[in-house]
Amino acid sequence: MQKVSIIRYKAFEDIGSDLSYSIAMLDGKNNGILITSIYGRNESTTYAKPIDNGISRYDLSEEEEKVLHQAINTEH
Repeated sequence: MQKVSIIRYKAFEDIGSDLSYSIAMLDGKNNGILITSIYGRNESTTYAKPIDNGISRYDLSEEEEKVLHQAINTEH
């Protein structure tokens, strides 16, 4: 992987701290994976979405869009 970006955030207002995160890991052609972990009070969920040429075939959250954009624009 040549381009990596990560953001941490609060997925829910009633949960303190930035316990959720999204990370994009791409090669020089913007192919790779985007992993998101959503932390909730009663459960946590993790999603993995493939990225091909900087595009996901799955819908992305606002945070996922942001981290993908940051990774694509990272100098390698």
